[in-house]
Amino acid sequence: EEEEEEEEEDEEEYVEVDSSGKDKEKKKGKKGKKVDKRVTPTGKLKRLSDEKILKLWRKKCPELQDLWDLDADVTTWEGLSFEDGGEPGKRRLTHIELDDCGISGDLPEEIAGFDHLQVLALDGNDITGIPAAIGALASMEQCYLSNNSLESVPPELGDCVSLETLWLNGNQLTSIPKELGNLVALETLDLSDNLLETLPAELANLDLLEQLDIYNNNFKKLPKALAPDGSMEEEGCNIVREEP
Repeated sequence: EEEEEEEEEDEEEYVEVDSSGKDKEKKKGKKGKKVDKRVTPTGKLKRLSDEKILKLWRKKCPELQDLWDLDADVTTWEGLSFEDGGEPGKRRLTHIELDDCGISGDLPEEIAGFDHLQVLALDGNDITGIPAAIGALASMEQCYLSNNSLESVPPELGDCVSLETLWLNGNQLTSIPKELGNLVALETLDLSDNLLETLPAELANLDLLEQLDIYNNNFKKLPKALAPDGSMEEEGCNIVREEP
């Protein structure tokens, strides 16, 4: 007669902290199982040029309709940069820099089609949601989403393995997906000015992380590795716990 085997979850030691990230006392918390999800653009987006995808985004976003003249060459639209050369209508988008443009609502899934995108800068808008399709942006190295109206970010953001800089500060985030621990190239992560009560232990896997800003949150506990004098600080990561 076979006995059923129960799967046991690994435990990660947590340290209780006050809102500034200072030690209180140690507490045990369970470490979640690793989830590996991959998101790729739909077949439809793969067939569309970057310029056509931009036109689709414009159609869905009133603020972009005011900013971008549909009669003008797409490569002249404000806040966009393209690779040099290429056939007209087939040039590849590399930078979106649309800070403080009043863009509201959820970002569209169409952004998944920008497979050459290196920089996505949308600070200071009123963006309320990020699609899971963002995980398809494997070439993206810098992502700036600070000072928006985000209450969450999708786990698939952890699939953007080329990311070196990620700014999520100044939102209303109450949690961070543990999949961000998969961002192996990440050097700078700003989570300040949110509503976070803890952080996933998987962030300790970010071996190249040089700066982690976490001030102005509502922390009650932190993984031991991220607590004051924890292993992340010992290994050289500058964890900013108080507003400069």
